[in-house]
Amino acid sequence: MTVLDPKPILAEADILLEKAKEELCRPDEDVVKYMVCKHAYKAIEKYMAGFLVKNGVRIHNSLSINDLLHQCRSIDPDFKKLNLDPLTRAGYPEDLWMNMKTANEFIDLAEQTRIQVGVN
Repeated sequence: MTVLDPKPILAEADILLEKAKEELCRPDEDVVKYMVCKHAYKAIEKYMAGFLVKNGVRIHNSLSINDLLHQCRSIDPDFKKLNLDPLTRAGYPEDLWMNMKTANEFIDLAEQTRIQVGVN
């Protein structure tokens, strides 16, 4: 059985989170809020995938963010403190991801996920 190294996955998550934060450093009128949300969302997926790989779980690309969270919670009940409901609100992502409030919320969730998986 091949054991995957979670470090590249977690490093990719850090890069995605940094891209999201960098986008927010632009003047408000130049911020592409959709890109902030997209990068933060992908970072959250990568953080959880890295955590699962670190704990010996095989990851499939077809897993939803809710599936990843459920698996993380089965390994570490502290993941129950992580509320990712804002990521899965009803509606079209293109509509939801187009405002600054959501962009900041996604960044916060990515940072919380990063802490939860133990990335220092």
